[in-house]
Amino acid sequence: MKRKENEKKYSVPAVDTAFKIITLLSRKKYQKSTLTEIANALTLSPTTCFRILYELQQLFIVNYDSRTKRYTLGSYLVVLGERAKEHMHDLSIINAYLEKMTAETGLTSYLVSKVGRNRSTIVSKVEGENYGVKVSIGRHFDLVDGSYGKSIIAYANETDLTYCLKSSKRIQSFTEQEIADLKNELLEVKRNGYAISYDEAIKGIFGVGAPIINFNNQVEMSITFVGMCAQYKRDELQPLIDIVKTAAQEISEKLNREFVEV
Repeated sequence: MKRKENEKKYSVPAVDTAFKIITLLSRKKYQKSTLTEIANALTLSPTTCFRILYELQQLFIVNYDSRTKRYTLGSYLVVLGERAKEHMHDLSIINAYLEKMTAETGLTSYLVSKVGRNRSTIVSKVEGENYGVKVSIGRHFDLVDGSYGKSIIAYANETDLTYCLKSSKRIQSFTEQEIADLKNELLEVKRNGYAISYDEAIKGIFGVGAPIINFNNQVEMSITFVGMCAQYKRDELQPLIDIVKTAAQEISEKLNREFVEV
């Protein structure tokens, strides 16, 4: 209850809505959207939606095409993204591990970050040369999807976990027993330090992920291998588990050590 009161106290609706619009436009399905499509997707009044879009347009955060009457992400976000990468020391540390993981296995490796309460997004990637799975940086997923999502949501509190399960369209079709099995699987993920997804949310694709645990034992990022099920049988994944788990542990230790030193 106290947490909800604090969230409400410091909430700025216009900022929250602006971020939701930017996030929506970053998704492939909505990358070129009309005012009506954006307003409907976010359950906003057209007037409120237009005002915020107008302000974002003036800042070059979004772009408006008067011919098609559609909005897209703006050019200044590219500048902000590059500046963020330059100042993210953590990212340089993690990318070195992704490159090593992909070099050892030939598989595509990702850094995935939590976005909001129930979504995840790909922050960085190193694609495998041989049949590597190709997914764009910035693509969003439900937080309960994939080994990357399981590695994060396994550390969530009960309130956030329930919210994620209820907001996922895929999980909404689960039976009570399937939901119970998933919750038990997440307990195993936290206990073992890694997660597996095999031919689940995306058919024909497998993933092996592990959490990056911060100094207060919370998880907002994970690293993962992604490949095609035709490349590995489920009982052949142990070498990948060992690699990704060791990498995640070393990354966590390095980042937490530097945080303490600072």
